[in-house]
Amino acid sequence: MSHFLSEGVPARPTAVICDDDPMTRRLVREIAARCGYDIVAGVDNAIDALNLVLEHHPDVLVLDLALQGLRGEDIIESILECGSTRIIVHSSYDPRYALKSGARMFASKGNIKVLEKMLLKVIGVEVSA
Repeated sequence: MSHFLSEGVPARPTAVICDDDPMTRRLVREIAARCGYDIVAGVDNAIDALNLVLEHHPDVLVLDLALQGLRGEDIIESILECGSTRIIVHSSYDPRYALKSGARMFASKGNIKVLEKMLLKVIGVEVSA
């Protein structure tokens, strides 16, 4: 996704973080900021995440699967159909349901290096192992 400020200076990529655990949201926020992202919001449920993505069209949504109410995998297809926001599933649960919904990037909770690599990949920065 190509973003530019009015002066032709590239804008920072944007992210929405969805996880029902406040500590995890804070950790993911720090990792994303370190990777160069501006954080639109951190939310604890799939409905808020979906609404934020539809309104702000961030470059990436970091999405947990195990959420209260609507599950994370239940919004993946809608997000993929409506724009260019990439989704990184960040969960300790089996990603097979997310895969069936169309997700293609996964980072297990606790694996910070993989999450960083995925965040950088979204903005076109390749990181070696």
